[in-house]
Amino acid sequence: MDTNSKVTVMKVQLTKIFAGFTFAAALAFTLVVPATAQEASLSITIKNKQFQPAELRAPANKAIRLTVRNADSVAAEFESRTLRVEKVIPANGSAVINIKPLAPGRYGFFDDFNQSNQGVLVAQ
Repeated sequence: MDTNSKVTVMKVQLTKIFAGFTFAAALAFTLVVPATAQEASLSITIKNKQFQPAELRAPANKAIRLTVRNADSVAAEFESRTLRVEKVIPANGSAVINIKPLAPGRYGFFDDFNQSNQGVLVAQ
């Protein structure tokens, strides 16, 4: 095989490799974009040592992005055994909690630093 033929074969192979990477990148993008569209955003505030609102509603079988804002001057700990979440929320601060898609049902949560402060997330 002469030099020109070798160069042509290498160009064809590189083109195929590049096309494969381009296809893989496009496929990965299409898989990621719909996943973020499947996310529900919720927010809750801790004020006067109480969750406001005390009951949240979210669509079942969708990931949830929960923003917890603490309007009190002391730290709080958002905790739920059924949601498998435990997050300290600083005084006058906030935090984001990512929750996996949930089956329909009721999921209790509480402030571990003030256990009389309780609430529920209803997935429906």
